[in-house]
Amino acid sequence: MKLARLAALFLVTVAALLTSANLAAAGENSGASTAHFTATYDNGSSFGGIFTCSGERIVKTAPKAFVKDSATCKISDIATWPAGTYIIGGTGPDGAVWFSDYDGATAVSGTLVVTDNGDGTGTMNIVAYY
Repeated sequence: MKLARLAALFLVTVAALLTSANLAAAGENSGASTAHFTATYDNGSSFGGIFTCSGERIVKTAPKAFVKDSATCKISDIATWPAGTYIIGGTGPDGAVWFSDYDGATAVSGTLVVTDNGDGTGTMNIVAYY
């Protein structure tokens, strides 16, 4: 899980420097607003290569308020970010740090699930809460 922590730290730095999120207009639905976002990161030959991401930011007000990102990223180099499930937040050995593609906020919990596409690329599904 050291790789996951190092990779997450690298992505945090890259996200802070290279985020180019394209935002769509937010809509209202049952006390929740949503916004679509896209982002692309070029990590070179490290930690997944090029990430091409799209997702949704959901903000729900009371009762049971939350802020959630749900996103999918295609990564160009599965060899540098192995398939598996990575836990976001916490203090244990799996406690990866994740920053939002939407606004750069730090997630407090969630999961990253990386799947090998069988062609050298991978798909990362992210669910993160802020």
